[in-house]
Amino acid sequence: MNEVISAETIKALTAPILEKGFSFEYFYQKGGDSSCVYICRYKKGRDFFDWREVSGGNEINIVVCVNGTYAFPSLKYLYKKEYRMFNVKHLFKKPTMDERRKFVAELLCKELGSGKPDFFGIKL
Repeated sequence: MNEVISAETIKALTAPILEKGFSFEYFYQKGGDSSCVYICRYKKGRDFFDWREVSGGNEINIVVCVNGTYAFPSLKYLYKKEYRMFNVKHLFKKPTMDERRKFVAELLCKELGSGKPDFFGIKL
């Protein structure tokens, strides 16, 4: 059984994002099928991006809202080389949720430090 996402854990992993002026919110939403989606929201003005995990799942999803328009950026396609290396590393042993969280946080911090004037469309 997977552990519940911890706000302190995610805040520690994504400290560089918070240093760029994003505020942090943590909450959850109940689904109709008795699932629960844990959401870590990083806001800057009216724009935000969410780190979402479904209880009992092994997936981490990123949702971005810029000017009221939602986008679902795929870190897998933005960072193909890193994903390939992660998958090879875990070829014979399935990664834990903590390992997945650290990996996604590293990719988000890499995107933040890429030198672009925005972060998935959110102005820095």
